[in-house]
Amino acid sequence: MKTSKIIRNLFLLLLCPIAVIAQSIGSAQTQVNVTIAQVQSIQISQPTVSISMAKPSHFLLGNDSGQQSNHIKVSSSTAYEVTVKASAEYFSHNGNTTSLPVNTIAVKTATGNLTNSNALPPAGLQVASQIMLSTQPTTIIKSPSGEWGRGFHVDYAIPETKSPSYLNREAGAYNTTIMYTLIPQ
Repeated sequence: MKTSKIIRNLFLLLLCPIAVIAQSIGSAQTQVNVTIAQVQSIQISQPTVSISMAKPSHFLLGNDSGQQSNHIKVSSSTAYEVTVKASAEYFSHNGNTTSLPVNTIAVKTATGNLTNSNALPPAGLQVASQIMLSTQPTTIIKSPSGEWGRGFHVDYAIPETKSPSYLNREAGAYNTTIMYTLIPQ
């Protein structure tokens, strides 16, 4: 009898719904903060560029350095502008300042590649196709948005109209320093 009572009670327990009450053991939370800083970087991939004036045609028609692929590399988390300027008004030769002006050099700029990507440049990107070098900063690139690792091709040229400035000069290397400046917008 005792066994049948146990079986009957077990059977009733199986037929009755069992209410399970979950008890919360505890909870915790955290806040995640993301701090965004303006980050800008500019690099020049070819630190020395040369223009040869070694042929009669160079003195008549001018010459250039050839395109320096992705010569300027810009990374900016925001809109930006790039300016270019020469450090002095005249070239140096053998450590001495000459009368050969730096404004005889044209800086020709074109949009290059984005690092590890074939992504198109941002809409509204402005690139000055050619400016004459000066000691005053001149804007050559203006971007309405940031990008990470955009290259710009540059060709340094002596235009035909400026090539006579190179006549009647002592042979040798004439140099100047050109500075590119990245300005966040």
